[in-house]
Amino acid sequence: MTKQVNKPPRVSICRTCSGTGMIESFNHPDGRMTCPQCEGSGRLVVSCQMTVDIRPYQEGEML
Repeated sequence: MTKQVNKPPRVSICRTCSGTGMIESFNHPDGRMTCPQCEGSGRLVVSCQMTVDIRPYQEGEML
């Protein structure tokens, strides 16, 4: 059986900068720069769409 799973968009804290909007940078004059992932907001809109294949277990089947 194949099942389509959709998760609606939601706001999440950016994992790259831990929600601060800034990351450490040795190349930047003040040592910090705007997070490229969230563009300085500290938050992201995330969603997910995936297809799940569900099968019964059969003895000797490779996982």
